Amino acid sequence: MKNNPEQLYTLLQSIEGIVWQADTGMQQFTFISGRVQHITGFSPQDWLGRLGFWETRIHPEDLHVVNNYAGLKNDSVKSRTFEYRMIRADGQIIWIKDNVSLLCRDDGSCLLRGIMLDNTVAERLKALERLERDVLRLNSDFTVPLQNVLLSYLQGLEALFPQMQCSIHRVKNGRLVSGVSPSLSVDYMNDVIGRPIGENEGSCGAAAATRQQVIVSDIATDDRWVKYRSLALSYQLMACWSNPVIDADGEVMATLAMYYQELKSPSGEELQVMEKATALLRIIMENRGKTEIISETNLLMMQSQELARFGNWRWDVQQDIVSWSPTLYIIYGLDPQDFKATFAGYQALLHSEDRARVRQIIENVLHSKEGAEFEERIIRPNGDIRYLRSWAKLKTDAQGLPVEMIGACLDITETVIQMQAIEQQNLQLLDIAWMQSHMIRSPLTRIMALVELIKDTPESDPEKGDLLNYLLTSAYELDEQVKRINKKAEHTN
Repeated sequence: MKNNPEQLYTLLQSIEGIVWQADTGMQQFTFISGRVQHITGFSPQDWLGRLGFWETRIHPEDLHVVNNYAGLKNDSVKSRTFEYRMIRADGQIIWIKDNVSLLCRDDGSCLLRGIMLDNTVAERLKALERLERDVLRLNSDFTVPLQNVLLSYLQGLEALFPQMQCSIHRVKNGRLVSGVSPSLSVDYMNDVIGRPIGENEGSCGAAAATRQQVIVSDIATDDRWVKYRSLALSYQLMACWSNPVIDADGEVMATLAMYYQELKSPSGEELQVMEKATALLRIIMENRGKTEIISETNLLMMQSQELARFGNWRWDVQQDIVSWSPTLYIIYGLDPQDFKATFAGYQALLHSEDRARVRQIIENVLHSKEGAEFEERIIRPNGDIRYLRSWAKLKTDAQGLPVEMIGACLDITETVIQMQAIEQQNLQLLDIAWMQSHMIRSPLTRIMALVELIKDTPESDPEKGDLLNYLLTSAYELDEQVKRINKKAEHTN
């Protein structure tokens, strides 16, 4: 074969990669196989006839690789593998793995030979996975607005597919709303907002209505774009593929669209990217939706707790780490920055008369593993006494050992103060009743004695006798009621 140039040429052309030969500076290519057109979009003549052509096709962020090729001449290792990105004739980015060797002749002249392999699919998949990790990490930071998360993801997709222009539109009440796109015109995005969904309402409207993927390779001729054809073409948009983003309940949350300024049908790789992107968007949007609901619920709970003076706590029994809700710090009159919550610290805040009793209650919960409800008094740093109604419940591990105790406290100080005020008023009323009963009994006793005296006097009128008996009975009944009041007042005092 060495002596048969035609067979050698045929062999080189049949290799999947690009076989090439060039000077050590990679300025002049003296041979390149025909596979180069399929991989890079440029003909062998472009590579052979244009000085320095290879360097012009390297991705700007990977130009450092040029020095690596040149350095082979002075390197002790004469064979290397270099990986970098190139820009195809159509603007697409491809990943190249180049196995390069330095060959030197007897006359001292050297040249480079290599085989460039298209590693785009594998590298793009890795890049997508990195992008997904970065976006999910960003989405976990709830201080970052959802729109920023979505925008970051679309920007990453467009960086991997430079000819692609992406957009996301939320779907609500049968219409496309609140769109986001890193590259489409703001005016175009605003024109789309508010449009109804339907089978003939563009790619996104049709995808949302049919709940299926919609591929439009030629907007100018597709019936689904009749209403919006002039709008899209005015922005040089020629093709649009769209996927519906459907939540776990089967509702369409949004649409993902991929536009091109050329007639284009998706490749197998691009279809796979659409599916992966749609699945990730579902995760992001559902996660954010649930998080917003949880955040709103927590906010309402915190507000309710603050209004009701109701706080909760958790105690890691094994590590003795206690966490309090913000409202609980308010109840105790403490600053979270100044007070480190522990069981001992909590005990120190209890009223001295309640400390032993409450400790016994907590120990009973630990040993019996049954919850408890109790009342306690605490003393704030300013000396104020607060009355709490508290609950405690124990969590155990698989072996039944205490792991965590959770509980809550309700500040009932105002209620206790009101009850104490009512009891004080009752005591005052009883005192008054006691004094008044004594004032009543003295004349009542005299009246009863007088009636007894009159009754014992002989009298021929029976009606007067009955009247005196009735009067005496009533007097004794009144005297019994007065004595009962006296006893109650004396017992209370």
